[in-house]
Amino acid sequence: MKIKIKDKSKTISFVFANDEIWGILPKKILHFFSLNSQTQIELNNKKWRELQQEIEKFAWDKLLNFLSYQERSVGECKNYLERLPLETNLIEKLAQKAISFNYVDDSRFAVLFVESLIGKNKNVLEIKNKLFEKQIKEKIICETIEKVYSKEKQDEILTINVKKALLRYSKFPDEEKIEKTLTYLTRRGFSYWEVKDKLEEEIEHR
Repeated sequence: MKIKIKDKSKTISFVFANDEIWGILPKKILHFFSLNSQTQIELNNKKWRELQQEIEKFAWDKLLNFLSYQERSVGECKNYLERLPLETNLIEKLAQKAISFNYVDDSRFAVLFVESLIGKNKNVLEIKNKLFEKQIKEKIICETIEKVYSKEKQDEILTINVKKALLRYSKFPDEEKIEKTLTYLTRRGFSYWEVKDKLEEEIEHR
């Protein structure tokens, strides 16, 4: 296996195998393989396997550190490993390892993430879009929203957003204020008729 090393930083290097990026390693580890940015050598199968093991071990430690800060989705973990960068098969292997240890669980992540978005008064469409961005499967998204996002909570969030929007456009005449509020909230994903009904309800109580 033809190995080439390229500096990433003062302490970390990219490792290429047959001109394909394989991962990163600290220079102090590469030193034990007699590898540096000035060398391009052939490794026998035994040494190559040892180098692969070091790359995998280092990437796993980086992933554990990434997971230590907050709950992550599987997709976030894969994206993180891809950015290291890391070889595709190793990305999948480490992601599955994290799942097997229950370090990541998309169902658990989705519940916590939806709860945090509810706390920020996000509507169902906004929540779905953000979960899709986290690469959560549609089945999990639907199950989570049904489980966590009650009708009462939806109504409460709509009320909060209508009040905020009315305040935001408070300088405008009433008719224009209502139109701007409708436009703003429907663009964010709230139902036009639900917003309209809630607006009428709010105006009646003023």
